[in-house]
Amino acid sequence: MARRTGYGGLTRLPDIGLTVCVARQRIQDASGRLVGHEALFRPSRTAEVSGEGGADFDDDLATATVISVVTTEFALDEIGGQDLLFVNLPRSFVVGELPVSLTPGKVVLELLERVPVDDEVRAGLERLVARGFTIALDDVLPGDPRLTYTDLCGYVKIDLSAVTGPALTRLVEQVRERAPHVQLVAEHIETPADRDLAVGLGFDLFQGYLLSRPAVMARESLAHHNPTASTLLHKLSVPSSSTRSLARLASADPAIAARLLRSVNNVTGVRLPVTDLVRAIALVGRQRFHSILVLDMVAELGHDDDELPLLAVARSRAAQLLCPDDPLLAATAAVVRLWSQLLDLTPEQADRWLGVPPPPVRVRAMCDALDAYLEAADRGEPVDLGDDFSPLAVSVAWLTGLREGRELIGQVALKGRRTRR
Repeated sequence: MARRTGYGGLTRLPDIGLTVCVARQRIQDASGRLVGHEALFRPSRTAEVSGEGGADFDDDLATATVISVVTTEFALDEIGGQDLLFVNLPRSFVVGELPVSLTPGKVVLELLERVPVDDEVRAGLERLVARGFTIALDDVLPGDPRLTYTDLCGYVKIDLSAVTGPALTRLVEQVRERAPHVQLVAEHIETPADRDLAVGLGFDLFQGYLLSRPAVMARESLAHHNPTASTLLHKLSVPSSSTRSLARLASADPAIAARLLRSVNNVTGVRLPVTDLVRAIALVGRQRFHSILVLDMVAELGHDDDELPLLAVARSRAAQLLCPDDPLLAATAAVVRLWSQLLDLTPEQADRWLGVPPPPVRVRAMCDALDAYLEAADRGEPVDLGDDFSPLAVSVAWLTGLREGRELIGQVALKGRRTRR
C-alpha cells in the first residue's frame, strides 16, 4: 500500500495500512420512495454478510467499527445521503459503557434483539432520545419483552423470515395496538410474495434483497498506534492536560491526526477549515476526541510498532523549527504529508479528503525540502534544496525532531508498560 519515501536512516516501516468497510442497504416505503439506509458491519471489502450469529461475532466490535467508519472515514451524507441512517446498537452503547459518537437528527439507533430488558437499558434509551436520537427495535418476535420500550421508539422492525403465518398477523396487530405511533419495518423482503404480504399487513417501510442487496463502501486507511491512543485517552481524562500537549501527542500518529482533521472539517460543519491540531482538538472537543479513540480501539483498528510515531513526531517538530512563523500549521502539514505518502495519495487528494486548503507556499516548500533531504540521506547522497532551505538547517531540524521524538515515544512506551501491569 504505502509508497516508502526516505526515512533518514530509520528502519523501513511495517504495513500499517487497512481497508475500512461499511455496507448500506436501502429502506423504502410502499411506493418505492427511498427513506433511508441501514449501515451494516462488513469485515472485508468482499464479505457479503456480517458474520453475525457466529460463535466469534462481537456486537461491540461490529458497532464500534460502523460508528468509527461513518464518523471519521466517510461523512454521514456519503452513507445515508439526506435520508435516515439506521445503526445497530448493543447494550454497552445503550447504557453508556461505550460512546455513541454519531450526530443526532437523521440517525435511528436499532436496539438489538440480544439486549435484555432492565431499568439500566431503559434509562440509557431515555438519555439517547433526550440527545435527539430516534430508537428502533430490531427483529421483534412474538412476546418480545423489548416491546415495553415502544413508548420511546419511532420504529419497530420485524423479520418476515422469522415470523410467519398467523403469528405474524397477531404480532403486527399487537404492535399497532400497543404503539400506534411507530412505523413498522418489514425486513427480509426476499420475494414478490413477501412484499405483497407486508403491504397487505400494513407495514410502513420495507427492506430486503428483493429491493436491494447491501452495497459495500470501502476505502484505504491507516491503523492507529495503540500506545499513543492509550496515552491520549489517559491525558484526555486529566483536566490539567493542555490542548497543546494533546496536539503534540496526536501529531505522533498520522492516523489519529487525519481522523481529527476529518472529523472537524467534514463532520462538524465548521465555517472555516481547520488546519492545525490544536484548534482541531478545541473544536472537536475532548469528549468527542475521547470517543473517537475508544471506538477505534474497540474496533481493533490499531498497531503497536513504534517506528511510525517516531517518524511523525520527528517530522512535525522539524517542520515547526523550519517554519517558526506558523509552527502549528507547519507541524500539521508535515504529518498530513506523511499520511498522504503512506496511502499513496497526492497532497492535493489528501487536502480534499481532509477538507483543508493547500498549505501556504513556504509550508509546502518546507515539506518538499524535508522529503528531498530524507530521501537523499537514505541514499547517502548530497542534496540541493534551492534557496529557501539549506541542507544544514534541515539536518539540524530533523535531528532535533528525531531526538525529541525518541523522548516522547519513550514516555509513551513507559506509560503503556505501566498500564499493562
